[in-house]
Amino acid sequence: MKEEKLLEKKRIDMENGFTCGYVKSINEGSRLHCHDYYELLLIKTGNASHVINSKKQELSEGNLLFIRDFDVHDFVHDNDAPFEYIYIAMSKKLFMSLLEYLGDDFPIKHFLVAPYPPTVSLTPSETEDIVNLVAQLDQINNKLTYRLKVKTLLSNVFVNYFIDYDKKTDYKPAWLEMVYKKMKSPNNFIAGTKKMLEISGKSREHLTRSLKKYYNMTPSEYVNDLRLEYCVKLLTKDTAPIVDICYRCGFENLSWFYKSFQQKYGTTPAKYRKKHESAKNPSSLS
Repeated sequence: MKEEKLLEKKRIDMENGFTCGYVKSINEGSRLHCHDYYELLLIKTGNASHVINSKKQELSEGNLLFIRDFDVHDFVHDNDAPFEYIYIAMSKKLFMSLLEYLGDDFPIKHFLVAPYPPTVSLTPSETEDIVNLVAQLDQINNKLTYRLKVKTLLSNVFVNYFIDYDKKTDYKPAWLEMVYKKMKSPNNFIAGTKKMLEISGKSREHLTRSLKKYYNMTPSEYVNDLRLEYCVKLLTKDTAPIVDICYRCGFENLSWFYKSFQQKYGTTPAKYRKKHESAKNPSSLS
């Protein structure tokens, strides 16, 4: 099926070079299309399949995408489930002025030639921040202030969330990057692999296969590493007994905790703590 071409002169407020909108569902109006302008898409709620350049990409809450002027895409979604996203469309002129402002330090070359749209995963608070900033634009009546706010919003989004995109050497699924990032929260890794499965919305087999492929570790290995890193942080800042710290980090088996710690850091938790305390207080060695 031939894609529809959407034109900036019909879709964008050309005076400001910018148009944004809030979509609460996908219905039969969704269609395969491309456009001669640039667009940011932020998934606020729910999940959907994104057909992009003949590939299917699974999207979920917090995914932020940059759609280029050559991307061909569409959404596939279960209309009975909630799905909401915001879009920020910008004219070619506005985008070029943004690039000029960002300068040579921004990885724009790789950004524009990647086979699929640059996609990152935001935390719930980061997502809410962008949603609120877009909503606040409707309250601005002064045209000059409006344009300045738009440019500030766009530059902040690109610098804060896409600046390291050129360092990515492969195309990780957006849902997996989101899970990987969210699991770094103590509340999540302490809860363990069950929480990881809950966040992903995938089967255990799918999650395990994907994490192994893109990060070369299993869910249990990733959770274990996060817990050990947290344990080290507590050992150097907390005077609680090591056994208490073990359980606070999510370990339920004390012998497994000691074995894992020894393998990762080459010493016992007690010796690690003592060595750190000695480094902070050299006089304690005398």
